[in-house]
Amino acid sequence: MRPPHPYVLAIAASLAVALTCRTAHGDPPDESAMRLPVPESERPITLPRLVASAAVGFTFERYPGDLDYADLDVSGRFGIIDDLSVHALVAPLQLSSPPGRGHFEYGQSVGNQGPGVGATYRFVRGPVEVGADLTAYVFTIPGLAGGSLTPSLPIRFHPTWALRVDVDPNVVFQFSAVNAVRLHVPITLRANLTRSFDVGMTTGVSSYDLSNASRDTGIPLGFLLGYALPGSQGPVADIDPFFTFPYLVLPGRPSPTNSGQWELGLTVTGFIYL
Repeated sequence: MRPPHPYVLAIAASLAVALTCRTAHGDPPDESAMRLPVPESERPITLPRLVASAAVGFTFERYPGDLDYADLDVSGRFGIIDDLSVHALVAPLQLSSPPGRGHFEYGQSVGNQGPGVGATYRFVRGPVEVGADLTAYVFTIPGLAGGSLTPSLPIRFHPTWALRVDVDPNVVFQFSAVNAVRLHVPITLRANLTRSFDVGMTTGVSSYDLSNASRDTGIPLGFLLGYALPGSQGPVADIDPFFTFPYLVLPGRPSPTNSGQWELGLTVTGFIYL
């Protein structure tokens, strides 16, 4: 199973975003009666008060050497007040892995290594939103005891009703037999082509281990689609397929292009308005 060439995907996504930018100055849809906007580009970084969501995400991961993993995540979010949400990763399931690397596990070898809980607080509203998030994980995969703590500073820009830019710098502190510190600065652009349909690109900088940052720092490149099923109070469900090269460029390595590592997945999210 060969992935599409990254440059072909980049050109296609850039054309889609450019098309959206030409139409983004049009009149926005009226979301005043909605508790949560249907367009992804208009949504806040926290869920509104008494809005809950549950998500199921499937990811197929390919590593160099034809090493394949299949993972399933079950998670949820809940808005306590408009500016404060809590979230939990309930079931990080490893469905399959290469021979000799485990099989079905509660905890993923290359994904989420165990369940986690966290909270997000938004302290700046408006066209530029700023928040703070703290998430803790407990490792449950065999042979790895410990956990991790991840503080982050999510920032969301709303240039127009149809465009959204997310920057989410975060640091992962891993506490286990092998301690590690990781830095990720993902950047995501989402553009609504219609009220319900959006496209997007992801990039940024990601360092798997700051103690060896020159070797383990890379630039990701990803592409995503989204469809929101509208309801009377907001979206009823989101359907979001994605494709990502998590470390497409590794500038510190002799062979800097890493297109042999990629992820293909689908996340389905349902919303409940209490």
